[in-house]
Amino acid sequence: MFQLYPEMLPSSVRIDIISRLSDDSPWKKDGFPFVIGDCTRIFLRFEIVTIQKELARVNVSVTFVNATLEGNYLEIIPNLTIWKVLDLNLTTMTYFDNGTPIGKATLFINPSDPPRPGKVLFRLEGLSREINVSVGNVTYSAYGNSTVLTYYRPFRPPHIGITTRRFYFSEAGKNWSISGGGREEYTYDFLTGVMIAGTFSHSTELMALGVFGIDSMDRRIRGKSEDGVWPDGIKLYDTNIAFPDEGDSSPPDNPWRYYLYSGILALMASLLVRWWNNGHR
Repeated sequence: MFQLYPEMLPSSVRIDIISRLSDDSPWKKDGFPFVIGDCTRIFLRFEIVTIQKELARVNVSVTFVNATLEGNYLEIIPNLTIWKVLDLNLTTMTYFDNGTPIGKATLFINPSDPPRPGKVLFRLEGLSREINVSVGNVTYSAYGNSTVLTYYRPFRPPHIGITTRRFYFSEAGKNWSISGGGREEYTYDFLTGVMIAGTFSHSTELMALGVFGIDSMDRRIRGKSEDGVWPDGIKLYDTNIAFPDEGDSSPPDNPWRYYLYSGILALMASLLVRWWNNGHR
């Protein structure tokens, strides 16, 4: 399941989404703040377009495969893609959309200077009350001494883990109500700061695209094995980032400088994260 916030969707996507809604849609009929949909797969992707000094242009996109929208479940959209180009300050790791700061990067961090406890990562949009999602805990021992297994490859310890503070929201209208919250968990490669796994419904990148929330539980494969631990949520699926040797335990002074030296960004480095939200392949 996923929830779209039409007010923040790119205009062309918003027009297309609204045109597909039936008159029975809660968003149309009852004034529900979000458009609810379902799908079989979700692809979250980012591409570094250009870098000039401390500013990167990042193309962030999410694709919902075999998507259906509320009130119109007979129409299947093979690939519903939402994308936007954002500016990323590489010193503060803050995204900007048309000059307005919108939150800290959550798909990747500076491993030498991760967000500190209390730091606001992003704000949930579409609610009547302001809800800020902030860092609760940062650890360099996420998953302990276990190897984290992903679709791309295993990642041996240590891993950087960021857990948010607990947050809650509750809204109600004449014929609708919505509530949620909890804590978000993000796990990163120790040397590069690339997200390798996560259990979360919200992130800066998703909110910037107009995606209020998603079901990130991977019901295809999870749990422990003799080789390590399969996280419950999303897992790194593919990337063309050249990871350093696992024997090297010293993170680079600047992860972006490391990527530049490796030549990856010149080829438009991309991270593809994939998860299944209902067991289909």
